[in-house]
Amino acid sequence: MGVVSTGQITLYDHNDAAPVTAFISASKGLTQVYTSEETVTSYNPDYTSTANVLTAYVYVKGVNVVNSLTNRKWGTSLGGNDLGTNVSSITKNTNIDKANPIYNVYFEGDYTDPVTSLVTHVNAMITLNCVKAGSNAVYVQVVGQLVIEGNPTGGTKNSATVTANLMRQAGIDDTGITYQWFKSPYAAADQLDANHADVLAGKYSFKNTAGNTASAPADGTWADVKSLVVREDAVVDIGLYLVKAKDAEGNIYQAYFQVYDISDPYDVRINAANGNVFQNGNGTKNLTPEVWYGNTKIDITNYTFTWKLYDKNGKKSGFIDTARTSAAKTISSHTTGSSAVFKISVALSSAPSAGDVIRVISADGLKIESFEVASATTTAITIRAPVNGFSNNYPASTSDYAGGKLWLYTGNGATAGQKTTSGAAALAVTGDDIDGLGTVFCDAINPNV
Repeated sequence: MGVVSTGQITLYDHNDAAPVTAFISASKGLTQVYTSEETVTSYNPDYTSTANVLTAYVYVKGVNVVNSLTNRKWGTSLGGNDLGTNVSSITKNTNIDKANPIYNVYFEGDYTDPVTSLVTHVNAMITLNCVKAGSNAVYVQVVGQLVIEGNPTGGTKNSATVTANLMRQAGIDDTGITYQWFKSPYAAADQLDANHADVLAGKYSFKNTAGNTASAPADGTWADVKSLVVREDAVVDIGLYLVKAKDAEGNIYQAYFQVYDISDPYDVRINAANGNVFQNGNGTKNLTPEVWYGNTKIDITNYTFTWKLYDKNGKKSGFIDTARTSAAKTISSHTTGSSAVFKISVALSSAPSAGDVIRVISADGLKIESFEVASATTTAITIRAPVNGFSNNYPASTSDYAGGKLWLYTGNGATAGQKTTSGAAALAVTGDDIDGLGTVFCDAINPNV
């Protein structure tokens, strides 16, 4: 039994027989740091000095066809064209407003299949954000090649190299930084280290800070492996990854990213029969999968599908367990740090277990995190350092989430937050699952592979 393909509802749209994959890359990454000291303010990176170039990629059967699209447009809202028309890239040469730190950019265009003449409306979105020094001023930025084109001759396999930069106010910090790399679902067994089967098979290798080939880290350890080299056979359509960086003081920071193999013959298409926009957070969207091999639609009667959710900030999230939290619980108070205790005003029907995951949202809706549970009663939940790839951005102040909302996810441990379906059955996603914006991934699992 193995995963034959991975699909993603928010990054591409398929309407005809040719697989179409669309996404946007950012030359300066996704995050700016804003610093204010008396009368002096600064941004890092500063888009007014070196613009952040946003480039759209649209692949059909391994070929980038973005320049062939008609009606290309860029906007700050879906359907808008306020940022540009008839171009495949735009420049963001103004800094993000610190008062409005989330900046969404949308690309749209129409692709006409040269064989069928069917028109596919393609859209992709990217989110830039601004953080203030003193709060999230230190972060991990992943740069490098995030797209692999398979070698059609069957010779030496192609690869992509991604690099993790620990960013501070002064720039990239490479002093005494060590790293860990993980593939989804990010449990300890998923660390790409010396005993991981895919590392042993040569699908992954590493480079150190100097750019030289480095040995794989020993099982569960940290090492100077600043760059990860991903071979094409390591990725099935879309590979989901997590990198952690630890500084000399022992502080740990992390970032999620994706690597795409645009030459895989299998393709998952996710259909949203009743649209993909929730009105005022209400309603249910039914997502139905299809699996295609080239231009042939596959019988999925015996397939199973694993669905995963990421939040508006690109962090690992999950689907709400409506049996345990049919409605959000109000957070009456909480402590801080990696073992923070969240107290709720109305008791749960039963106490969560270690390995469960909670979603907490601040009262103003600006902060959202998913924390793993260490222990709990029906009214008090203690979190832990992540074992399965959820957030380590612990509460820094007792006011961060007071008065906010708390939910419990489906599943436990490595499968926390996930849902599964079989055959052509639809996945029901509710407005409670999505906080502003959510990205749904779907793994198609063929029992005969």
